Amino acid sequence: MFTSQKIKCAIYARVSTDRQGESIENQVSQCQEYISRLDGTYDTSDCLIYRDVAVSGYYTSVFDRAEMKQAIRDARENKFKLLVFKEVSRVGRDKQENPAIIGMFEQYGVRVVAINDNYDSLNKDNITFDILSVLSEQESKKISSRVSSARKQKARRGQWGGEPPLGYFVNPENKKLEIDEEWSPIPRLIFDLYVNHGLGTFKVAEHLNNQGIQTKNGFMWSREAINRIIRNQAYIGSVIHGTRRNKLKREYEENGKMSKKKIQLRISKDEWQIVENAHDAIVDKHVFYQAQQILLSKSHHRTPRRAYHPLTGILFCGECGQGMVCQKRSHKGKTYRYYICKTYHKYGRNKCSQANINADELEGTIVKTIRRKLETIPSELFSVTVNHEFEMQRLNQEIVSRTNKQEKLKKEQLDFFKQRELFEEKTYQNEMINKKRQIEALNDEIEVSRRQLENLNTETEKSAKYVHLLKDFCRLELTEERMRKVLHELINKVTFNKEHVTIEYFFDFEGCSLKDA
Repeated sequence: MFTSQKIKCAIYARVSTDRQGESIENQVSQCQEYISRLDGTYDTSDCLIYRDVAVSGYYTSVFDRAEMKQAIRDARENKFKLLVFKEVSRVGRDKQENPAIIGMFEQYGVRVVAINDNYDSLNKDNITFDILSVLSEQESKKISSRVSSARKQKARRGQWGGEPPLGYFVNPENKKLEIDEEWSPIPRLIFDLYVNHGLGTFKVAEHLNNQGIQTKNGFMWSREAINRIIRNQAYIGSVIHGTRRNKLKREYEENGKMSKKKIQLRISKDEWQIVENAHDAIVDKHVFYQAQQILLSKSHHRTPRRAYHPLTGILFCGECGQGMVCQKRSHKGKTYRYYICKTYHKYGRNKCSQANINADELEGTIVKTIRRKLETIPSELFSVTVNHEFEMQRLNQEIVSRTNKQEKLKKEQLDFFKQRELFEEKTYQNEMINKKRQIEALNDEIEVSRRQLENLNTETEKSAKYVHLLKDFCRLELTEERMRKVLHELINKVTFNKEHVTIEYFFDFEGCSLKDA
């Protein structure tokens, strides 16, 4: 006797980092209860369950979650045909990603149900899902704002949030820092070595490691770890809040795939919230501020890492292809500069036979060559391409106008959604589809205008840059630093081979047009 195979079911549950109080098992239980009430065509006895624990729905991409990725693989292999979750926010709190992930499951023939939001993909109500995703993202931002506000209030009371600094522990009753007598001698020793004994951060770390003193986590000391302790105002009794702010960064690949990550932005010191004398100090304030002065003086006298020789970074050896660097040599009180191949400099003449080249002579030859080429370019070329201000202004006005219309339609769509019970289903669907089409049409128009504006901006910026370079090169003299900047803006690559020099430009002097760098 033939019996049809029952439809396999699956459950997805997630507990976010900002809602740890909500049990993941409660979500699973609610979904199991929903599945148990389905008709006999569904297999309600053995559901696949996917759990993502302590994963943010806003900052963590749907496609970066272990259990969600497994669910996608299983859907592709037809291991289930019904996916149930408590609500749209459990999938995520990103209005751009949520529709994409649901569309992926539907592509594999999976029916998707969000219980609390009354969403069922069988009804093809994608507009409702889009709006629910927007509302979910807005709620996530509200939660983040509330959490940030709570942390701010905690800091104002002098309470500590997070891992305590070395030498302290957090009192569980008042949430304030208290001195840990076992570990507090280490930060005192660090400040003493740095301020009173003149050791640098590297030497302080070396001293601690030689003494067998480890960090609280059992690691060896580094100059970075020493630096963090010396800069930490907690050691003079202060609690600081608001030094950084989280921000979501979306990145789009050429194939259209989006990835996202949480980045931290440094906040200006003027906006920091500092509560002094919030707890007992381990280090005397006078010693602490002496340490800050030493740090500041060393940073001021540190030699810049970036070389300012004009051709460093764009000059390459024609023999081995390696870059050429500038060296200095003094003879009879006079200093000479010359460019030398990196391969020869490291391994000797038997690895590369490229001869050294006098820096002043090579730079002078290149500057003269560029000046001759620039003088042949008609100035009208630049003035014509720069004069786009009127067109750019018109495009900006179009973008603003269409964006305002789009926002108005979105608000109307959201208001209509909130009052959907007042309308017949067909009327509701038609109105929502109409507004969605209008929004999409405006979006296409805005995108076209933005691309046109971007092209004009790029052309204008490039043209303005070359007008600026032309004026610079007309000067009789250029400082070494200014020459470097101008050469790097004009030249892509210089190749030196024996006595022959080849220059690759960012500008097509023959055709008098701008190349793409």
